[in-house]
Amino acid sequence: MARNRNSHETRKKILEVSKDLFLEKGFDNTSIQDIIDGLGGLTKGVIYHHFESKDEILQSIISENNQEILNYNWRGDTALEKIQNSLMDAFSNLEQQRLVYSASIMLRSPRLLGEQYLNLFSDFLPGIREKVFEGVEDKSIKTEYPEELADLIVLTLNIWIGFQISIYSVEELKRKMNFIKLTFEGLGVQLISDEMMEVIFNLFDHLKSAK
Repeated sequence: MARNRNSHETRKKILEVSKDLFLEKGFDNTSIQDIIDGLGGLTKGVIYHHFESKDEILQSIISENNQEILNYNWRGDTALEKIQNSLMDAFSNLEQQRLVYSASIMLRSPRLLGEQYLNLFSDFLPGIREKVFEGVEDKSIKTEYPEELADLIVLTLNIWIGFQISIYSVEELKRKMNFIKLTFEGLGVQLISDEMMEVIFNLFDHLKSAK
């Protein structure tokens, strides 16, 4: 039992040190040796006992953060407000967004993008769908296609913006956000508020300045 506990603590320490380094130096600029140096005497062999690569360390950090998001405390008077607030909170989570942004090149690899895509639909989509159906009931959302609307919210805000924000210019981001805003308004759903637009552009400015 003590061995398992020590192994768990070691893995946790590796993730904590790696996360701090990725945020400070960026994923690409952090080496395995940097991680070793921050572990206070642990060896490279210990790292490779727990993780096959630096890529796997990052994926584990993102996965653990995603688990925290799954426990999200929905807030708002209507289902639409709850969805809006959840998106606002996600784009306001600068640490999580910086972590993903620091690995933006790797995140454009087919393998990791595929994993993130599947995680979105297995982990996050059910909660959004539940809230869309709730919105139909409380009349804050008017649609005959609740499942498809939930899919569209996840696809556009996470994949089109969240995964791609690192490669946009400010002009491209403005066009994408205006188009998404008009698309949902055309569907009769006031999903994107001016406040949310401001939060997303503040995130964009923060990521670019921290690059």
